[in-house]
Amino acid sequence: MIRKLAALAALLSPLCSAHAEQNTWSFVYTGFDVTTISWQGDTTKWDPAANIKGTFSGTDSNGDGKLVFSELSLLQVGGFDYVGCSWGKCGSDYTFSYTPNGQLDFNVSRYSNDPEGYVFWSTVYETGASADFKTYTLGTPSGASYVWTPQTTLSITSAVPEPSTYAMLVAGSLLVGGAARARRVR
Repeated sequence: MIRKLAALAALLSPLCSAHAEQNTWSFVYTGFDVTTISWQGDTTKWDPAANIKGTFSGTDSNGDGKLVFSELSLLQVGGFDYVGCSWGKCGSDYTFSYTPNGQLDFNVSRYSNDPEGYVFWSTVYETGASADFKTYTLGTPSGASYVWTPQTTLSITSAVPEPSTYAMLVAGSLLVGGAARARRVR
């Protein structure tokens, strides 16, 4: 009996460890009120094609069904990884929250300037509020601000599991099938 329980535990152990595997998702927010900022003044118009894209990866290490910033290994928004920040000054007060099949919220930013101090760049994302992309050249602002509206949509897709995940599933199924067949033969 103990041998059977040990064999069952050995067969189920890959499935238990799969729960703590890292997952990857891609997201796209689409449709914003876009404000163009220039020295001539600001103009705002609805743009249904305006979008903010990104990818995030992480492991729900505490098993609460929610992914937070400390559980991420990647948060790439607009082509920049905010977890591995290596350009300019990145905030340390980042927030991130994702519940699978639920809401995605994050607040991240980065800032930099040229060595002489003539040009200053900033990018700030605050989901549900705005995403600001600004440049100040000798104090004159330019850039854009994407403002969330009730028409803004979110699309999230999960990446296809790694081939190793499928290999573990097939191997476990074969072992369980082989064990069942061996039992019938005896």
